[in-house]
Amino acid sequence: FGALLLVIEIRTRTMAASTSKMLALLLATPLLLRSGGSCTAFHTANPIVSLRPRPSSFTTLPCPIGPPSTTAFYPHRMASAENPPSSSSYDAIDWTALLKYPVGLAGQLLLVFGFFTGIDTILAHYSSLKVPFLANVVFLYLFKLKYSLFSLLPNSKSERRKIIQEAQFREKRKVPSWTPPGIAFVFGWPLLTFGLRAVTGAMVVKASGGLYATPAIMFLMLHLSVGDLWNTANNVEDRLGVSVVLIYALWLTKAFAAYQFYKVEPLAGKLLALTLTWLTAAAALLTRTWQINPDPVTGGREPLVPMRHPRWATKFRWEQQ
Repeated sequence: FGALLLVIEIRTRTMAASTSKMLALLLATPLLLRSGGSCTAFHTANPIVSLRPRPSSFTTLPCPIGPPSTTAFYPHRMASAENPPSSSSYDAIDWTALLKYPVGLAGQLLLVFGFFTGIDTILAHYSSLKVPFLANVVFLYLFKLKYSLFSLLPNSKSERRKIIQEAQFREKRKVPSWTPPGIAFVFGWPLLTFGLRAVTGAMVVKASGGLYATPAIMFLMLHLSVGDLWNTANNVEDRLGVSVVLIYALWLTKAFAAYQFYKVEPLAGKLLALTLTWLTAAAALLTRTWQINPDPVTGGREPLVPMRHPRWATKFRWEQQ
């Protein structure tokens, strides 16, 4: 019985000594971590590092003190169903873009209104000069092709260049399976849409006594200015989400212009409204493209409002010099 008590006492002392060593190690661990040890516990807000110690002649502790030579990765940046990416990657709303967009739109409209007013003044001075209907069709068609010259914001300088840029974006982005071939855009925009706009515009000019700076024509110019703004957001700045919002604004301004045309010349309003079918298909296509192309910053859908980010910058034309 005495021998048994001796064995129990020896084991108790051994366990007490082991426990005291473990407590000492646990109490020392926070100090080791503060000093740069590499035994960092898993935490999604800090990098996970490997437990490889620095090369040395001897190691007395399982956690080296000092800057570790390790490899780290950040699990909180990995997108998954359990850990979705955070939208806080953007600094804030891009108020510069939200200010420059309407300023550019209004400035372009004022320039166009001044241009048309000048034409009306010249034609009024030479009252005997009458512009033929066909000449007005050609003039309005060519005017649309060069309309971006009045834009205060950077823009593609030609419709051919716009079509090429849109084709490049279709190659870079994932597109819906029902996307029409590129030739459809060639016929859809320059021939159907631009052609009907020129014809109906000439009809309204004729019904307005040969005047250009009329409310109906200026509402059509508002539609064209929104189109240039869409071109800036989509083709120049590559803001896919913002371009989705602008294409619906493009649809609304064309519908309102068709209504204004209808009040002046009903047939012109009906013909202009036909182009809404093509614009509706384009809006559906762009919306679906936005849905299936994740934002490279957040992994979700690109924001529909301009956001501040190094890859985006809205500048006026003179700021790009």
